[in-house]
Order: sequence, then C-alpha cells, then structure tokens
Amino acid sequence: MILKLGRAGVAAVSFGGRGGGLAYVARLLRAVCATWQSTEVWTAALDPAHYGVVSRAEQLRFAARVAGAQLTGRIDWLAFNHLGIARVQRLVPRGVRRPYLVFVHDVEAWDPALPPDRVEALRAATVRVANSRYTAQRVAQAHPTIGPVVACPLGLLEHDPATTGPSAGPAGLPGQVRGGVTLSDGLTEIGAASVLILGRMHNEERYKGHDELLESWPAVVARVPTAQLIIAGLGNDVPRLQEKARALGVGHLVLFCGFLPPSTLTVLMGRVAAFAMPSAREGFGLVYLEAMRAALPCIGSTSDAAGDIIVQGETGYLVDRADRAALSAAIISLLTDDVRRAAMGAAARRRFEAHFTADQFAARLRDILNDSPMTTHS
Repeated sequence: MILKLGRAGVAAVSFGGRGGGLAYVARLLRAVCATWQSTEVWTAALDPAHYGVVSRAEQLRFAARVAGAQLTGRIDWLAFNHLGIARVQRLVPRGVRRPYLVFVHDVEAWDPALPPDRVEALRAATVRVANSRYTAQRVAQAHPTIGPVVACPLGLLEHDPATTGPSAGPAGLPGQVRGGVTLSDGLTEIGAASVLILGRMHNEERYKGHDELLESWPAVVARVPTAQLIIAGLGNDVPRLQEKARALGVGHLVLFCGFLPPSTLTVLMGRVAAFAMPSAREGFGLVYLEAMRAALPCIGSTSDAAGDIIVQGETGYLVDRADRAALSAAIISLLTDDVRRAAMGAAARRRFEAHFTADQFAARLRDILNDSPMTTHS
C-alpha cells in the first residue's frame, strides 16, 4: 500500500533562528515534508516585527497568504506549528478549505480556560499532534470533546538551516544582556564545574527553573566552590535574576550570556558538565535533546514532560523542583562524580540516537498521517 501525502504546506509563527522551539518545530516539519514530496514546501510565516506583539497588518498578511494557497489549490493539506495561528482557517471558505494538522506544545493547548476560538481550531483539525505523551494527555484531559490527540515526540535535524544562516526572527531581541558576559571564541570563561540552563526569561513566565537553580546554588557552591551556573537566553526578567544571584552571594559564579548563536551553543555544550532545566510546564523540551546529543546528563523536573525524555538515574535526574535540597544534591552528584557523569552522558547520547533523530520523528509522523483522512492509499 502506497501512502500519498500530496502537496504539503507549513504555516508557522516563524521559521527563524531566534524563534525558539516553535520555530524549530516549523523547520522540522518543513524539512520532513520536503523529503516526502522531493520538492520545496509551500510555507507561510507570521514573523511579527516585535516579539510578543502582532499587528493587525501582520495578521492580515499572514491570513491572506494561508487562505490564498488553499483558494488557488497550491496545497493539498496544511500543517500549523501552533494552535493560535490555526484559527486562520476560519477565514477560508469551507468549500476550498484544505485538511490541516495542528501541532500542540504546552499550555497554549492544555489550558482548560482556552478561548472558544482556539478550542474550535483544535476540534476542526483533521489531525491533532502533540510533542510528547505528556502534552497529548494534558490536552485530551482538558478538552475531551475535540477528538484524539496523538503524541509524536520531536527529533533534531542533522543540518538545521538556522545554524548556518543569519539569526532571523522577531526583532527586539538583542544578542547581549546588560551586565552579562560576552563569551570569548575559546569560551575560556567556562570552567569544568559548570551547569547550563537555556531558555527565555520573562516576568510573566517564570517557570523554566532559573529561580530554583539560583536558590540551590549556595548549597552547590558550599560543596563545589568553583561551580558555575551558565544562563543562556534573553528576556525582561534578566535584571531581576541578576540581582537575585548577587543577593544570594553567588553572582560571581552565575554567567548571563544572552542569546547564543547555534554554533556557539554547540561548543558551549561541549564544555559544560551538565544541563539543568527544572521547569514547571515543559510540553517537551528540545534543549534536553540538544544536551543529550552532546552527551550531557540532564536534570529535569517531575512536574512536566521531562520524564518522557530523561530516564531517571540513567541519563540524568528528575527532581521535585520545589525541593531545593534534592536539586542541589543532583547537581552536586554530577559535579563531584566524574565516572557517574560520564556514564550518564554516554547513556544520554545513546538514548538520543535511538529515539530522537529527525528520521525517527519523520517515521512517527508518517505513521500518524498514514492513519489520517488527509492521505489517500493505493
């Protein structure tokens, strides 16, 4: 039986290098669809000029492009990388509206108080795909009437165009943070006893684990005096976190590095000892995969999807993010036991290769589409 997917389209918030995990999923979908149809994939990007703010003109431009592709018959089906932008399908006349897939990531889809238009966009989707089993379960529990939500854990592209091209994406995101550290080419600022956290820091989204790590750091430093916490990323909450580090007496051991190009981040992951992100609501956590590919043990939280990726005691640790002693102990364990750290890092790399490559993601998604009404068989 031959699976016929037809001409795909991918509509995204952004495909740019500064678009974070959402943009990465868009690039992943675009690459997979291009491989299937052996030709360039039609795409549309919202690409707001300012992060977090979308103008009416930008909305209309995006809607016109998505609707136009369906009205003119340029695509046979469409994949949206985010629930919010899938609402544009309401503007397309029903008679020409193509079937669509919507990729859901976290609270944007599992919030029980989701606005009705977003719930309807979920219900009207031909296929609802989640980035993890955890997310799929949360979305299905929150909205039991929308239909099945299928888990398709993400994978990493072997060659991501964002790592070689310019760092495109929403404007208003400077590369540096005031009072931060500009890393040298040789990363000489990074010591051997260093732990990395990577993620956006916003005063309305304090869930990634930055506060928990900072509050655990005095206990870590008491055992490992040279222990460094490397914080990569941007956001309006950086000044507060910098002040908190100083108030805790560990400011000199906490390095705020700002936005790092993918090439620099790759080198950095080869220097640090471990990756930690004790988050409260990760729907997946692509950064865990990046760390595992670099053979880094990971520390995640028991509160979210980290357990779908990290194998407790084998590739890293899962801790109660509210338990500062447990978090400190996990970090100290990795920084003081070279043999254990190396073994966990090697296991993390093996797990990445076995489950989280782009090819494995493509195979999972193809199986999902094979069972969907978006495809035909002959």
